[in-house]
Amino acid sequence: MTRFVGLLLLASLAACSSSTGPQHLSFEGKSTVSPAVPMDVQTVVTVRNTGDKTTQINTNICGHPILAFTTPERDGARVWQSYDPSIINCMGAQFLATLIPGDYYDFRLTGTIPPSLPSGLYYLALTVNGKLVPAGQFFK
Repeated sequence: MTRFVGLLLLASLAACSSSTGPQHLSFEGKSTVSPAVPMDVQTVVTVRNTGDKTTQINTNICGHPILAFTTPERDGARVWQSYDPSIINCMGAQFLATLIPGDYYDFRLTGTIPPSLPSGLYYLALTVNGKLVPAGQFFK
């Protein structure tokens, strides 16, 4: 039985290899932050198929909040996130979108920046399909 499952997995992977894969996807993020308190943030990450073949992407971003960092590289500890993913019960299922060449999909998230966040320059990002995508910056 184990051998059969292994062969079935290999066959499934081979069937999926006709898609363009992540090397033919572009990721572009942007955010709008309201200047008034409460500071609401709206983030959009656009994933575009830049390849010449149809591909699929996972559109389930549950458990991936908008993140804020203090460095433009968006590394190190995050100083804010739009929600606590540990309290969200996310389904493990993938929700797929099919993108033909040139097509795109927009991921949209919102959040509220707390007044307790110290003044400073912050860099936003969102993880989409395993990639941390820069999504603008704001000054508080």
